[in-house]
Amino acid sequence: MEITTTRAADQTVVIRLVGRLDANWCQTVQDAITAAIRAGDHRLRLDLAAVAYISSAGLRVLLGSYKQLRAIKGSFALGPVSPEARAVLDLAGLGMLLAPETPAAPPTDATASTPASAPAAHTSPRAAYEIHQLSAAATPLALAALGDPAGPALPVSIFPLQKPVSFGPDVFALGLGALGPDPKEAAARLGEFLSIAGAAVFQPTDGSPRPDFALCQGGFVPQGHLPVGLRGEGRFSRLARFAVTGDAPAVPLSELAATALELSGADAVAVVLYAETAGLVGATLRRPLDAAPPDRFAFPQIRDWLSFTTERAHRDGTALVVGVVAKPGHKLAPWLRPLSKESDLRAHFHAAAFPYRPIRKGRLELPATIAELFENSTPQALLHLLADQRDITGVGESEFHRGALWFTPAAA
Repeated sequence: MEITTTRAADQTVVIRLVGRLDANWCQTVQDAITAAIRAGDHRLRLDLAAVAYISSAGLRVLLGSYKQLRAIKGSFALGPVSPEARAVLDLAGLGMLLAPETPAAPPTDATASTPASAPAAHTSPRAAYEIHQLSAAATPLALAALGDPAGPALPVSIFPLQKPVSFGPDVFALGLGALGPDPKEAAARLGEFLSIAGAAVFQPTDGSPRPDFALCQGGFVPQGHLPVGLRGEGRFSRLARFAVTGDAPAVPLSELAATALELSGADAVAVVLYAETAGLVGATLRRPLDAAPPDRFAFPQIRDWLSFTTERAHRDGTALVVGVVAKPGHKLAPWLRPLSKESDLRAHFHAAAFPYRPIRKGRLELPATIAELFENSTPQALLHLLADQRDITGVGESEFHRGALWFTPAAA
């Protein structure tokens, strides 16, 4: 099979196939479609004028691509189509869906709760942004600082645990926590934790290989313990859609954080990032802290308590990142850490890593986006993001290709 890719005048990516779309070639065709989507192109058309045969394996690729792009408000169509390919599509009941005689209008976004104004433009050294105003007033998100921030990497004093708290639709939280109402059980499982828009995720330290999570559903609201960290309630005022520009391979987390702080005009911001990853760098608590010795973060004991990424992990996946960024001297600074060697900003970020999912373009509402993510995917890991800037061996910081960045001013 021959595969060529061009771009039409309306910016639709056209993938022309010549040959048989059968089991031997369906993965190659799928790879070409996936490469276009990963490059940020969400309007695709397959030219099947020179395809004389389509097997069931080929039909599966076509229907799967159609569903994937429709889910992110993109478009996927076939045309022109050879008579032989048209006959197979019609017999399979897919002709009018994938290759209608009159193309259907692009799907519209019915999720926006308020009228959308034209986005503003902004640039940073490695990215271009579309800035969407989500609310007329940027009311600061009031954050409560929990626990004792002393210690070189994690707080020292976290006990005893008190009554559980709820993580409802408007809660923003990150730190060390656990889901479940029982304090004794939670103390033995405390790990990296985040909560946003009715979803709460944590990495148990009881040997569980994957994060656990709970979602607001009907009258159910996740409950748990967050003895150390930052917690507040409120809505986000702005959304920045970003993508790499020029020859930049990816956008570092520090640049995204600094841009959110700059655009907010505040001394501190709460941030939610949903993005396609170039790689995550960070650490995860490995053992429960209910009986931890005071010197657990001294070398070499730290290796028993924290698991570090030795290279960028979860490359070419999707990540949900929750964090706070502040200027030096801010009241929240004791709960934050240096963002990078090149920046004087301080920050605290936790990231839930997911398998790759394309992210649709334009204005996104945070609650609907989070609900869709957890309905269709499962977190694979949860990291406390760090910048590894050791000489020679350091792997740098977390980086991203494109995505959505919600932010709002934060107050202590």
